[in-house]
Amino acid sequence: MTNHDTGGAAPADHDIDHDDEPLAPEQMLALLNDQQRSVQGQMGGFVPIIMLTWGVAWLVGFGCLWLIDGLQPEFGIPLGLAIAVFCVLIAVAIGVSTFLGVRSSRGIRASSGSSFTGAVYGMTWWVGCLAIAGFGGALAVNGMDRELANIFYPTAYVLFSGVMFIVAGAIWRAVPSVVLGGWTVLIAVIAPYFGYPTHYLVLAIGGGIGFLGLGIASIIHLRSLRAKTSGTASATASGAQSRG
Repeated sequence: MTNHDTGGAAPADHDIDHDDEPLAPEQMLALLNDQQRSVQGQMGGFVPIIMLTWGVAWLVGFGCLWLIDGLQPEFGIPLGLAIAVFCVLIAVAIGVSTFLGVRSSRGIRASSGSSFTGAVYGMTWWVGCLAIAGFGGALAVNGMDRELANIFYPTAYVLFSGVMFIVAGAIWRAVPSVVLGGWTVLIAVIAPYFGYPTHYLVLAIGGGIGFLGLGIASIIHLRSLRAKTSGTASATASGAQSRG
């Protein structure tokens, strides 16, 4: 090998050495933070859609229940139609939440412990709802009339939902879920004092505003998160180029 050949190979080796150099500590930290924000963005990217869907479901669904007798005798929605609209909207909201929740976790490895927690939490929703239905049936057998049942069932389900939101926030350390849960519990406790059918209107406005407000807040948070991620990626790339 000649000196000319050796000299020609040296720059290539020099470039390889620079490419293989590890990132500086501050760049590694920035990269880790960027990856964490990317995962948070993936998992939380569907939160606004879920919250807005539930907001519309509560606002329109409970609003229809209120319109059964709320504007009588000038106007009223048939009982069967109001219940059908409410059930369809809630079913759509549950379906959207389930579908987007599964999609948001694709590509993210979960431990057996977190999978167990998620499965138990999901089953608890069904157990709680069935328990409320059974408890309500027992109250009806013991003399609960139709007007009181109209207050008990929606209030019980909303109260249970609020508690579950708080539990979810505690499990996954999601402060917005805790706030939404506390707000939902408060509405569930206050609404019955307005009596039938006004309590439906309180649940519609209070619950709907809570979900819609959280959905808007989630959109703002995600935009801020994505802006930080883009800024960190640009800074890391610039630092790597300057080192090269």
